[in-house]
Amino acid sequence: MLMPTTKIIVLLFLLVGLCGCNTAARRERQSKALLSEANTLVTQDTEVTKQWVNEFVTAFTQENRQKFPANRGFLRTHAEQISKRLDESCRLNNTAADKYEQAAKLANSDQQSKGLLSFASAFRKTVEANELIKSQMQLVSDETLVDPKIFNDKIKSSWELVNQKQRESQEQIAEGRRLLGW
Repeated sequence: MLMPTTKIIVLLFLLVGLCGCNTAARRERQSKALLSEANTLVTQDTEVTKQWVNEFVTAFTQENRQKFPANRGFLRTHAEQISKRLDESCRLNNTAADKYEQAAKLANSDQQSKGLLSFASAFRKTVEANELIKSQMQLVSDETLVDPKIFNDKIKSSWELVNQKQRESQEQIAEGRRLLGW
């Protein structure tokens, strides 16, 4: 027969153990919910990205860029639409990154946390790339820019930076997948 003090100690250990299991399960559920929300945001961003890319490819053809500044109004209208979609993409990517950072705080291990933070960092790089593209769109409204060659050179130069950011983003996604075993 257990002594009353021993019974209380055993009961306390059982309660602490149950609370620990409950906390771990709750953290796991919260983490999964955050990741689900982030994935939904990424899916939404994929659609928004398709929209601005389609508009960019249609409006900013080599031929249309060569006609600049004569078609400034035409390009400006499309640049404004592209910029709005880029703003939406930035919002979605920043929010997804926030969700991954929150999930990383709930991670079961350092490796899992680092993997989730790699994804968050990748989405932040996408935002940086989007901001660079938005700066391209602002070139259209720069009334001091009147030479199509300079306009095209600035666009090309900016795309090199955008591509660099996109490569960095893809590297961080690959690292996150590696760390998470995905």
